[in-house]
Amino acid sequence: MQSLNVYDYLVLVVYMLMMVWIGVYFTGRMKSDSDYFRAGNSLTWWIAALSAYMSAFSSYMFTGGAGLVYQEGITGAVILWFTGLAIFTGYLVFAKLWRRSRVTTVLEFLEERFNLTTHQVASWTYIPLYIIYCGVVLYSLGIFISSALGLDIFLIIWASALVILLYTILGGVWAVSMTDTIQFLFLLPICLLLIPLALIEVHGPLALVHDTPANYFHFPSVHYPWYWLVGYLILLIHGQNTNPIAQRYFSVRDEAEARKVSLACTLLFTLGLVIWAVPPMAARVLFPDLGQLISLPNPHEGAYVAIAARVLPHGLLGLLVAAIFAAAMSSVSGVYNVVSAVLTRDIVQRLSRREFKPRTLLLVGQAATLVVGAISTLIGLRMAAVGEGSFRVMVKFSALTGTPLAAPMLLGFLFRRPPAWSGLVSFVTSGAAALVFAFYSPLNAWLAGFGEPVAFAITVFTILFIGVGAFFATGLFLHNNPEDERRIGAFFTKLDTPVDAVREVSPQVADHSPMARFVGAMAMLMSFMVAAFLLIPASARDRLVNLSLFLVLAAFGAWMYLVPGRARRTER
Repeated sequence: MQSLNVYDYLVLVVYMLMMVWIGVYFTGRMKSDSDYFRAGNSLTWWIAALSAYMSAFSSYMFTGGAGLVYQEGITGAVILWFTGLAIFTGYLVFAKLWRRSRVTTVLEFLEERFNLTTHQVASWTYIPLYIIYCGVVLYSLGIFISSALGLDIFLIIWASALVILLYTILGGVWAVSMTDTIQFLFLLPICLLLIPLALIEVHGPLALVHDTPANYFHFPSVHYPWYWLVGYLILLIHGQNTNPIAQRYFSVRDEAEARKVSLACTLLFTLGLVIWAVPPMAARVLFPDLGQLISLPNPHEGAYVAIAARVLPHGLLGLLVAAIFAAAMSSVSGVYNVVSAVLTRDIVQRLSRREFKPRTLLLVGQAATLVVGAISTLIGLRMAAVGEGSFRVMVKFSALTGTPLAAPMLLGFLFRRPPAWSGLVSFVTSGAAALVFAFYSPLNAWLAGFGEPVAFAITVFTILFIGVGAFFATGLFLHNNPEDERRIGAFFTKLDTPVDAVREVSPQVADHSPMARFVGAMAMLMSFMVAAFLLIPASARDRLVNLSLFLVLAAFGAWMYLVPGRARRTER
């Protein structure tokens, strides 16, 4: 397995500088907190979709996700695709409701649907949880890259965190969304190229099926039975209809575009079923024992990098590593912007009890992003210094306490009858249950006797049952006062009212051609960088691979740059 060389490191540096430049470019669009946190409802739906897609999977798809496919075969691939299935529920239900809520943050509606206490408890809980999450992602990226490719873990965390912080502070959700889009342009062509290259390496798809272990294409697998799959899908439905993807729903023009965001994400994850499945499956054939190649705690998590390092030429290998960075950066930058929005709008402004000017809120939001990013970086560095034990505890804590908050958020959109206190009661009771499952050792020991799949299912369904049951049972002993009835009625009236884009959104939002041309220009810039790879000493095969990617990016960039302007001239 080849390692990175000077050309690959040069690609990484150029990539990082490009991300920072995008943040600088969009600084001029930041006039208010609305621009910073929801792009003034002017995000193009396909840019919002690509951004949501990149934020949804993080670097996990290249690491733990690829390792899951390497071990479990087709069942692992379907588990990864479940994220798209969960997002599809947004197309059916939640995308429209998020856009009609007309909010700026993901927690803002809780005061209207429930009450101020629920809103504040959720806000103060949300912020530390997702700061921890960002630290976890930075650490997981660092431990993977350092172990698989021999780079210093502290350098990786510092470099990644600094770049993310710079472009997120400077350009807000515009920079986050556009860097996600550009990162997608790095990601998709290389991953698509990797599929035929991997299949050629294992002598074709029939040989791949024949040489993998018995029951590799059996669904479901022994380790992940149907009840585990159902529980996991429920968790994803909660998680993929809140947080960064919800922010993309209320950053577009109207509810029709919000639903397009969901549908496009679903289709991309369906395409990803092939992208994420074939390379690690090929790695299973070529490297039955990855522990001999990669010094990771879980060597199977290096399956994607192992196959890429075998078949990709230098330059493109650097681009793939950049894509792994991109996936982690997309996830973290999206959460930075969402958490800073909560800190700015739901805590600072709400507790001050006065209205700030839009420009003042913008400055507060940028300062909040700096604080969130700095603390996340310190958490990631601390985890790297202490070791994997703290990492596992933090992951478990975040996973088990995030779902209790997501449940009342989604139920609050769908059901009008539960009273104002139902959200808080649901969150507190299910959160308490989650903490018991996380940290009560006798219960964990008892569950371990059933095996991991059963223990997982019992945990998920118990927390879910407690949270949902408390949400609906609250009405038996608590009731709304007249003020609650008025506020909740007004909230659901708003959800029943379609967005009038002509009246509520600037007419300039309808013109998306500048963004298309920007993406086209960036794609052509990337194609020139790939063209430079042709100068790297390589075999004829590697040069052909580089040439193919250059032609694809150049053609796509030219189309994106030229077609929108031509369409506008035709309309005139």
